Amino acid sequence: MISGRLGGVAAAVLAAALATGLLGGPASASEERIDQGVAAGMRAPALGTDATIHVRDVATDATLADDGGDERQVPASTMKVITAATSLATLGEAHRFSTRVMTGPEPERIVLVGGGDPLLTRSDIADLASRTARKLRDASVTTVSVDVDDFLFPQPTDAEGWAPGDRPTYAAAVRPLAFVGEYSNDTVASAWSAFVQGLRAKGIDARAGERAVVGADARRIAVIRPHTLRQAVELMLRVSENNVAEVLFRHVALAQGYPATWSGASSAAKEVLRTLGAATWRLRLVDGSGLSGRNRLTATSLTEVLDTALGDPRLDALIDGLPVAGRTGTLINRFAAPPASCARGEVAAKTGSLTGVSTLAGVTQGKDGRWRSFAIMVNQRPAGYPTAATSLAIDSLAAVVQGCA
Repeated sequence: MISGRLGGVAAAVLAAALATGLLGGPASASEERIDQGVAAGMRAPALGTDATIHVRDVATDATLADDGGDERQVPASTMKVITAATSLATLGEAHRFSTRVMTGPEPERIVLVGGGDPLLTRSDIADLASRTARKLRDASVTTVSVDVDDFLFPQPTDAEGWAPGDRPTYAAAVRPLAFVGEYSNDTVASAWSAFVQGLRAKGIDARAGERAVVGADARRIAVIRPHTLRQAVELMLRVSENNVAEVLFRHVALAQGYPATWSGASSAAKEVLRTLGAATWRLRLVDGSGLSGRNRLTATSLTEVLDTALGDPRLDALIDGLPVAGRTGTLINRFAAPPASCARGEVAAKTGSLTGVSTLAGVTQGKDGRWRSFAIMVNQRPAGYPTAATSLAIDSLAAVVQGCA
């Protein structure tokens, strides 16, 4: 059974399976059953006429089932699989995000510098304020004006394909200083105010200054690095956190030497995908969260990335962060009814949902010991069926891939 987190099973399990001959060899009866079961499952009326699927044997790279797997589809939040893979491959799961306080141009001016920590909390800012206050008192400074440098990313704009009202309802304006879970047009204001209040609580007469770029000769007063990329990726995948995804999308751009813009991040992500062995010429990456209806992935491209993640220790956090069917995250209430319910606890996958779009991409280990990746993408979901019916049809296909249905 797949537990709440897969915990680095990827390389170890696959290596052992290959060594013992569990994986590989000629097509088995279970593979034929998957192909036939998928063909039958794809005829479910709740999937409509614009649904695609690709199923792959991870060890042999063989296609076990395919129906339109190379067709470009709107991925919704399965786009976060791409964001997870590219950020982990670029930065490494141990990467820590910094939030700093630097000296300003005058002794009684300091600068709070946003470093793009997607998991920043009020407790973190209180800690930074406490450290800063201590350093200020040591320097006999008791009155300060706090400027803020939030210029790591350009001034925020909506991604192409975001619907009116998507910001800040479903994604905040993308800024490098924000509390995790805050959806607003100016997340910087909250963190800035909390920092000023934190200084005051520690006896410093502080007031908010202005937005300003920190000077090249500025000295560091205090810094916190409380969160890792692994933590960010796991949260993003498990609860489908859009803000985290968009911040990581920017970090990939910067790490690859591109500007932290929508187009810069798209180019950087494609570049990283190619290094992971994924074909990108048919893909369109507009944002990191999948909120944009202009994104285009293929079911095949998603399985390519998931295959790589299962065999590449650098991407373990991607597999570990996937919700588990009927157990965690966005899948906690899925796989509840037959025939999908037999796969509860046996499938780890990322969900995706937009108006008219339902998707699922993940991995599972069958009873025969074989690891399989799959992606199911429903676009133009038929309006005559409730979303729950489409979800059950998708989950039932995943159960077929697992081998229990």
